[in-house]
Amino acid sequence: MATRYCKTTIKHIADYWIKNSNISELELNFDWADAHTHCWNCGDDRFRKSHKTPSLERCHIVPHSLGGSDSPDNYVLLCKDCHQEAPNTNNPNDMWDWIKSNYMPFSFYGTYSVRKALIIFQEREGFSFIEKASTINNISDVIKNEFNNVSTHGAKTTISTYYYMFKTIIDKYT
Repeated sequence: MATRYCKTTIKHIADYWIKNSNISELELNFDWADAHTHCWNCGDDRFRKSHKTPSLERCHIVPHSLGGSDSPDNYVLLCKDCHQEAPNTNNPNDMWDWIKSNYMPFSFYGTYSVRKALIIFQEREGFSFIEKASTINNISDVIKNEFNNVSTHGAKTTISTYYYMFKTIIDKYT
């Protein structure tokens, strides 16, 4: 008799962590109540809205290639972009450290990439985009116009795209 392979589902993973995690929502970009539908790193759920079902990827905490199991306790749920950025190590603490390190205080769902890009902008440029952009006349029109000069990867604008768009706005309009 052949052994039947049972894939660990998104529901299994979310239910496991909701029940067993001692990680506070105050350290995360999502609420545990939304664990079935929101990326556990960036908190985004726009993929769910566009596909009517969760488009989360099962991401190993310890990769299969490094001995990680296919059990709910060895997975987190990430959007495609975050899955590509996630650490691939044999230390199970690294994944949760990475997720918690990306926490954005007072972030709203869908704003993680913009907020992260604003932080990177300030670190690289040495000043706040928001403060400098506030001196630009019709800034909302400028931003709308500059969005026509960028593209997305799939359905999402990347952090680096936002950063360079902000840089272009400052260079071009101030």
